[in-house]
Amino acid sequence: MASDLSLGDVETPFIVVSPADADTQVTLEVRPPNADPYPLVMAGGDLEPIANSSPQQYSQRWEAVSPVTYDAASKWVLHFDVTGTGEGDEDLEIYVVPSPVAGGPAWWPGRSRVAAYVPHRTLVRSVASTINSQDGYAMTFDSTTVPDGLTVSRLIADGGAWVGALISPLHAKSEGLASLLVALWAAIAVERGYPDDDQSLQRANDMEKQLNTMLGQLTEANNAANGTDSYGLDLAYPVYSFPPADLRYDYSTYW
Repeated sequence: MASDLSLGDVETPFIVVSPADADTQVTLEVRPPNADPYPLVMAGGDLEPIANSSPQQYSQRWEAVSPVTYDAASKWVLHFDVTGTGEGDEDLEIYVVPSPVAGGPAWWPGRSRVAAYVPHRTLVRSVASTINSQDGYAMTFDSTTVPDGLTVSRLIADGGAWVGALISPLHAKSEGLASLLVALWAAIAVERGYPDDDQSLQRANDMEKQLNTMLGQLTEANNAANGTDSYGLDLAYPVYSFPPADLRYDYSTYW
């Protein structure tokens, strides 16, 4: 298995063991690039019936009790070792790349800000069944979402470049609203580029209308903050001087 993350991302590793039983145990060793491997404590969840299995079998989700901070670029390996029922081992390769958001302006939003506009995209389904009671929202984008976190970071960078080019110079007072626009822009790109139901495109269109309205509001607010017009740029208007008009051709003087 392989996954992509951005430098500085934080995730809590997990594995689903199937089949599993009361004797199932899982250990995890994190192997960073150019650093010593280290163990993470794993905790197992409830045993859940596997649908349509005969004889009855169970699955179980094991999750690390602390997250991993991917603070070095290159390949990481998460080595899971399962004993008891479901015995075996598995390596999850994590390729960490410098985030395209890193090094950008401080006002650029993060992935969780984008997720706030499309929370359904971060839904983590229960591994046990199709019952929604165990579903949860991660409220961010990572290696388990569609699109993944790295893709959303790239969308944020694209949206930041777009807003930064249109609204220049961006006043410090306008940065909060600019950040909101970039997050909304990225959320629209997610809905349009990765539709997951028949309403995705309509949601994207609705959000785009809101984006266009807010772009005009940001322009006005930024102009007011900078004391300028035309997207924050001063315009030099020519000043013309004309001689007095010849009264012989001013017909209004005869009426």
